[in-house]
Amino acid sequence: MKLAVFLNGLGLGGTEKAACRWACGLQTRGHQVTVLSLADGPRRADLEQRHVPLKIVPSRAGDIAAVLRELAPEVIHAHAENFLPEALTSLPQKIPVVFTNVFGRLPAGRAPQWINKQLFISWTSCVQAARRSWRKLDDDFFRNASVAVYPLDPAAPAAPADIAAFRQKIGVSENVILFGRLSRPEPNKWTNLALDAFRLAGRSNRNLKLLLREPPPLIAAQLRAAPDAGQFVILPATSAAEELRLTLSALDVVLHTSSIGESFGYGIAEPMSLGRPVITHSVPWQDQAQIELVRHGECGCIASTPATMAVAMLKLANDRALRQSLGQQARQHIRTLAAPETSLGRLEIILQAASERRPNPLADGDLARARETAAYLDTQQFGHTWREQLALCPLYYRVRFHEFRKRFH
Repeated sequence: MKLAVFLNGLGLGGTEKAACRWACGLQTRGHQVTVLSLADGPRRADLEQRHVPLKIVPSRAGDIAAVLRELAPEVIHAHAENFLPEALTSLPQKIPVVFTNVFGRLPAGRAPQWINKQLFISWTSCVQAARRSWRKLDDDFFRNASVAVYPLDPAAPAAPADIAAFRQKIGVSENVILFGRLSRPEPNKWTNLALDAFRLAGRSNRNLKLLLREPPPLIAAQLRAAPDAGQFVILPATSAAEELRLTLSALDVVLHTSSIGESFGYGIAEPMSLGRPVITHSVPWQDQAQIELVRHGECGCIASTPATMAVAMLKLANDRALRQSLGQQARQHIRTLAAPETSLGRLEIILQAASERRPNPLADGDLARARETAAYLDTQQFGHTWREQLALCPLYYRVRFHEFRKRFH
């Protein structure tokens, strides 16, 4: 197939990472791929290394349309919609579009006519999209929708000697249990849950430290001035893959908290692939793929209040065998869930179906998998104690009521 991949930019986010990984994989499978991006960025290097053609297009519908007329792709794989619908309307012939639904939401009215297929990036995000739009998970839903979980390239942990040297460099001795939270310093995603839980756990075990790479500037300043500043290691953000791998390898347990949840979550998947257990939380009114990635009691823990997260932290801190067991299961689970060849194969099938204007050929299996995911989500997302249920349920039902009113009024 002759494909165009459409992106907002080539930054370091998960959307750009997956888009470039898929583009490279599709070219390896013999497809003719050109990436169109509205802005340049560090992901350019990934494409150049694999010799995938790239065009930086001005953010104007007319310029996008001109490039599409020149390329004449059989199908477009879109990861953003900025200016694309307007560009498509000016073309003499409609080009089928597979739209990657990054946020697990569907429009309130009719589906946009310029989209032929919706592709969700996790099974949980797919389930939530149906529920948020008050749609049933049925054959009709999957006629033009499917799932390709973001691909994850397996990686091995850093060498023990390198880990020991890194921990020594940042002032973490061998006997300290090092927790870590890695993320971009975005205040709109920040929550104090991990900090509050860590401080609670620290009252019972003084042999804990928390590495943050990188908190928002205000949070970093507050921690450096706090009386317990010695319990925190604050490192700047980095785009260097080897530096990130070394940081994750040096952690004993990963904490992942976000006020808006995840529709996939490379910040969870990558440490899991290195064999690190993860403690995360539930946000039922937002994205919830973290519950799909971190299966509670198998790959780590779902803990949604400071008290329950502190309990989980102490449990893992005090049991090395449990950390190793959960880490091994985490690695096995995520490498199966986000296997690159499986992800790429599903994407290829959906692109081909869109190109030929056929319904989703994976619909039957998709429906069965989505229903399994929905059932698992319902057993996990409101927590495992009555206090967690009190913290989570009221806001969830308020948000659902708001969605209902918005949908039908």
